[in-house]
Amino acid sequence: MSNSSPPRQRPPRLRDDEPIALLIAALSFGAIFFWILNQNQQPFSIGNFLKKAGETQAPQVITTPLPQTTEAEIDGVKKAPRLEDSPQPPSPNTGVVTTPAPPVAINPSPTPSIAPPPPPIPPANLTPAKPGVPLSFVDVPKTYWAYPFITALSAQGIIGGYPDGTFKPDQPVKRSEFAIQIQKAYAKPNTLRPITFIDVPQADLRLPAIDQAVKMNFMIGYPDKTFRPTQKVSRMEAAVSMARGLALPIPADPEAILQSYQDQNQIPEWARSRIAAAIEAGLFSGDPDTKQLNPNQSASRSDIAALVYKGQKLAAK
Repeated sequence: MSNSSPPRQRPPRLRDDEPIALLIAALSFGAIFFWILNQNQQPFSIGNFLKKAGETQAPQVITTPLPQTTEAEIDGVKKAPRLEDSPQPPSPNTGVVTTPAPPVAINPSPTPSIAPPPPPIPPANLTPAKPGVPLSFVDVPKTYWAYPFITALSAQGIIGGYPDGTFKPDQPVKRSEFAIQIQKAYAKPNTLRPITFIDVPQADLRLPAIDQAVKMNFMIGYPDKTFRPTQKVSRMEAAVSMARGLALPIPADPEAILQSYQDQNQIPEWARSRIAAAIEAGLFSGDPDTKQLNPNQSASRSDIAALVYKGQKLAAK
């Protein structure tokens, strides 16, 4: 055997189409290299190149952006007047929650001073009397003891009745009502100055009648400067007022006149002489059957009618 070396191999020759393929590959790499250099002006690196080359393009999702809300619009939402006194829901577009402003405390207007109540209107005769025409009352028959006095005063327009056709003869009389009848029934000269009563204001519609009754010396007030217009007048007070206003003479022995009445001890000292004068003049009398004067009993409409009418007759003498 010989120890000779193998024959020398020749390098393979390229086929005719292989150079073209190499050229195309080189151009492709060059194009890719050029495209990468122009993306975002970023410096080229083999890592970035391999990363981008390995990325698979994801399908593009088209989204519609939400409309942009400016600060002015947000302020407008916050400042918009509330339709309810409760928090508003968030806006679907902006997500802004409008918080209602805290309620504004409204200072109440100062409480106006309470005006004094209007003065009471004197009780009017709801069925007015017509002078010269006596009224007929269903509860005052001709057989009633005070019928002549009530009929005469109604004919003068001094007293009247009620819408239901009644006179209510047993109803008590207030001091202001008594003063009104005196003002209508008498035209005497004034002998006294009027008195300012703390319970009869200047705007009181009863004041002219009260003043006139005082100036004619029929009525006076109380030591505490009150007139007490709504207080019921007693039989004793009414008789004393008539005796004083008519200036009836005082009897020589008042006690002798009073002794015939069983309840004469109920008459106080200050009224005894005037009551005696009224009895002696025929102006005031008690119950002939019981011999009672009932001085502290409230005077009824019938009692006052009798006193006023009889007083007119005495004043005319």
